[in-house]
Amino acid sequence: MLIINERLGGKKIRFYCIESTRDVLSLRDFVRDSAWLALDTESTGLNCYRRGWKLQTFQCGDSIESFVVPARFQRAISWTMEQDVNWIGHNGPHDIRCIDEHLGYETGVVCKGETYIPAHHLDSRNQKEGGIGHGLKELAMSYVDRDAGKWEVALKARFKTIQIPIEGEVYKSGPRKGTQKYKKATLAQGWSLADPTWPEYVAYAAADPVLTYRVWRYLQRTVKEFRDLYRFDHRVQQKCDRLQRRGLPLDVPYTKRLSAAYTRKAEALMEVAREYGCQNIHSGQQLAKTLVALHVHLRERTPSGQYKMDDRVLRGIMSTWDDPDVRRFINAVLVAKQCLKRRESYTDAFLRELSADNRVHASINSLAARTARMSVSTPPLQQLPTKDREDEVTKDG
Repeated sequence: MLIINERLGGKKIRFYCIESTRDVLSLRDFVRDSAWLALDTESTGLNCYRRGWKLQTFQCGDSIESFVVPARFQRAISWTMEQDVNWIGHNGPHDIRCIDEHLGYETGVVCKGETYIPAHHLDSRNQKEGGIGHGLKELAMSYVDRDAGKWEVALKARFKTIQIPIEGEVYKSGPRKGTQKYKKATLAQGWSLADPTWPEYVAYAAADPVLTYRVWRYLQRTVKEFRDLYRFDHRVQQKCDRLQRRGLPLDVPYTKRLSAAYTRKAEALMEVAREYGCQNIHSGQQLAKTLVALHVHLRERTPSGQYKMDDRVLRGIMSTWDDPDVRRFINAVLVAKQCLKRRESYTDAFLRELSADNRVHASINSLAARTARMSVSTPPLQQLPTKDREDEVTKDG
């Protein structure tokens, strides 16, 4: 068994990573002796229903000890989920969904303790609004130890050492001539490419249950103060979990046709823009240069001195300018942008998040805003357009 000794809040803590079936006995003794435990998971992505997703590790722990269980110890994870433990999670339904998907059945486990909810009750502001935020590391750094993010920093530093081969590219000269070219992985790619046996990965994974347990302990006063509200929001969270598990069926052939229609229409309209000399509709400088050539008097500028060319400005010019070329050019730009955005944000997003049974399981956050308004993301179902602002894209494009 891999053992890592660390410190948190001035006290010693210990991480254990199971490496053999014999190590599972220590996990069992730990779980049997615990009335409350925090849990967490690490995986290759946030959407456990997305094709190709894999669980990497399951973790559980208390305020001073934490066990990391690699995904291959499936029976140990299943046994742990069957025990009479009061579970604590930070966005616990997400981790339970990951466990259930890995095991292939619904365990029925519900996290009795949920740190995300009282954290929102204590301060509903996110960091941009001047609050602490509601991420586990943010909360732990404020309520537990300001160095609580050190394990994440170490892991992300290791991510930067990952090299990805560049397909079809080799060095053409020098001592490495003929050998494969590589590029550094991005932080987003690191989660799926990292080796879960790295000490940095193990420590990062093991730390989360300890942090969750301590944040939950810190938030007990808030839980008691807003007990009825906590229970209500907890029930809402569970209802949203059921919706997310169910997902919605996707008409894949239609979605692909619609995506292709968006592409064809955007390409045709970008060709119209090129007729006026604008090669890139996303370039504010090229848009401004084209409009100036069409004798449009531009006024609004950005802080850097460039002409503003956002959609609001373009619509304003279009509504006040009678020149048919100006209107044709701007309409082509706006509708092309609209088509490209809808393809990327909706049709292609649906196809990217598709599960093996052709369903889309969007992420539902029951406490997304300061007002406790819900949000839906990946894909953003609540933002699906009901009509086209500039023009209508038909089924056949």
